[in-house]
Amino acid sequence: MKNKSKKFKIIRKIIYLCLFATIIGAFVYLSNKYESLSETKTINFTDYYAGIHTDKYNIIKANGLLKELKSGKHIIFIGNHTYKWSEAYAYILTECLDELNVKISYYDLNADKTQKNSNYYTIRERLQDYLVSTDDSESNLLAPSLYIVDNGKIKYYNIETAVLKNTTKIEDYWTNYNKESFKREIKNNIKRYYLNN
Repeated sequence: MKNKSKKFKIIRKIIYLCLFATIIGAFVYLSNKYESLSETKTINFTDYYAGIHTDKYNIIKANGLLKELKSGKHIIFIGNHTYKWSEAYAYILTECLDELNVKISYYDLNADKTQKNSNYYTIRERLQDYLVSTDDSESNLLAPSLYIVDNGKIKYYNIETAVLKNTTKIEDYWTNYNKESFKREIKNNIKRYYLNN
């Protein structure tokens, strides 16, 4: 009887040892497999708009946007990298930034808006006085849009092409006259509200 009990103890110890080794092996395997996910990835503007090579944009997420909307002096460009109007807006805006030598924040609302998550609703609520009501009479956070913020107050905003109908073509809207007019307006307001000129 003692031999059987001794055998069971040995078998139990072997099983525990095997389970422990399996758990350790799985832990090492999974930690190596997912190690790259824990690394902080630096996102560049070209990750959103491959054709615009510039260092004039500081990429921010929803929390960063909300923080900038509450305090400090910031220029914020809200875009949607899947929307061609945002890309066209970014090209022209970049020319203004290059001329004025200023850097601004860029927030891509695509993921938050698609998921309709709490970040989207919080941002929409914070900007509610500067949004457009659509057919369903709900104010929507649209892209592209530009905001100049000073200590929690919106000093200037531009949603010029965020509200255009889908029937308008980009090349028809952005004529030389409209581009120059837009650039003049943006530069004047950046000078006035951001650079204090």
